[in-house]
Amino acid sequence: MEHQHKQPAGIMPDYYSQLPEFLRRYYGRWVWHKVAGSGLLKHIADDGTECLSVRVQLPPAGFLSAKTLRILARLTRSYALVGRRTSRQGFEIVGVDPAKLALLLEELAEEGFTVGGTGNSLHQFKGCTCYLHCQNAAIDAPSIMKVLADHFYDSILQASYPARLKISVGGCPNQCGGGAETDIGILGIFQDYPQVDDQKIIDSGISIDFLINWCPVNAMKPKETVSGLSVEIRQDMCVRCTSCVLSTQEGIVMGQARGVAIVAGGRSGSLKKGSCLGRVVFPFVPAVPLDYGELVEKVDVVVQYWALCALPGERLGEFIERIGWENFLRQVKSSS
Repeated sequence: MEHQHKQPAGIMPDYYSQLPEFLRRYYGRWVWHKVAGSGLLKHIADDGTECLSVRVQLPPAGFLSAKTLRILARLTRSYALVGRRTSRQGFEIVGVDPAKLALLLEELAEEGFTVGGTGNSLHQFKGCTCYLHCQNAAIDAPSIMKVLADHFYDSILQASYPARLKISVGGCPNQCGGGAETDIGILGIFQDYPQVDDQKIIDSGISIDFLINWCPVNAMKPKETVSGLSVEIRQDMCVRCTSCVLSTQEGIVMGQARGVAIVAGGRSGSLKKGSCLGRVVFPFVPAVPLDYGELVEKVDVVVQYWALCALPGERLGEFIERIGWENFLRQVKSSS
């Protein structure tokens, strides 16, 4: 049946018309894929036709310079049909000519790109941009991802784990970059509660009702001062989500005591068991750039325990479910 494509009204380009004829012909017909090597995927259509892709690891948080984009575009034009960004902020060169695969891998290596992150290995790190884009980050997620990627680099290249492993880093409790829904999540957290400057709130002229209603957990209430009406934050209800800071340009700031929580056992995607959030293993770990030694050590403990004791094909969350959360937590805590 011919593909029926409707272009979004004035928002997106007509991506379907930009696809090569081969991919348009097999649109919606890819039924399976298999790992053909580290970073190599073979997508298989319903009639047995194969499409070879190369998965390239990208820098933390997916930051790419114009120079890097041009290199990827050149390699895609020379050796494949199209390129695509993955949901985990990596890059796949799709429709690679098998006869040119060796040359493509050689050029990628010369340009400094790592090919890997497929099958039972450590996949592309995913995280938010933090300070480079967002004013409400508790931590610097890209630098944490860089340090973790360096530490686990060999695990990206080798299928040495019982199953695939995904690690995500979110800069604050809002988790725009993900974290709690993957095997291991690093979540930026604020130890201190938001600090209110009454005079700045009053001078800003912002609606107090607006501030109070903006809080998602109803942790704010009006506060009478000599100069006028301000707000008070109830610490027994506040979840330190930074929503109040977002709602006003000045007058409320987050505290400087910050770190990360490490969670484990989450999953996402179209899995048979459905998606679920991870549970907290380490409630607070210091994360002062660039001293991430304790953080890396605790993540390594979780990874090594799972790698040693899990059954073949058993993701971290499934492993935890099998042995029990209390047993998992006791073993990890005693080893860290």
